[in-house]
Amino acid sequence: MTTEKIIMVRGARVVPVALLIAAILLSASRSPWWLLSIPFIWIGWICAAPNLNLANGLLAYLSMICGFVLMLFHEPSGAAIAGGAAASFYLCALEMRVTAKPYNPTDFPETKDKPNKPQHPTA
Repeated sequence: MTTEKIIMVRGARVVPVALLIAAILLSASRSPWWLLSIPFIWIGWICAAPNLNLANGLLAYLSMICGFVLMLFHEPSGAAIAGGAAASFYLCALEMRVTAKPYNPTDFPETKDKPNKPQHPTA
C-alpha cells in the first residue's frame, strides 16, 4: 500500500500586489494605458496554477492572445493587456510553485482521527 503525498498550495499573495503597484507606477510615468492592465492582472492571478495547465489558465491565455491581436491595431493597450495577463499568470504560478509545502496529516493530532474523504451514508 502506498501512502498519499499531499501538497498544500496557497494562492499567490506577493506578485499580484507588486504587479498592481507596477501598473500604477507605469501609468504615471509612461502611459495611462497601463491602467488597463489591472483587470488582466486579476484574471492572471485567478487563473494561475502551479502546473500552468490549460484547464485553469484558459482565460489568461485568451487574454494574452487578445492582447497580442490588439497590439496590431493599438500598441499601448495591447501591450498593457498582454503584459498584465502574462506577467500575472506566470509569476503567480511561480510563486505558488515556490511556496507549496508538503502536508502530512499525522503531524497534526487534531486531524489524525478525521478521514480525508467525506463519508457518504449508505442506502
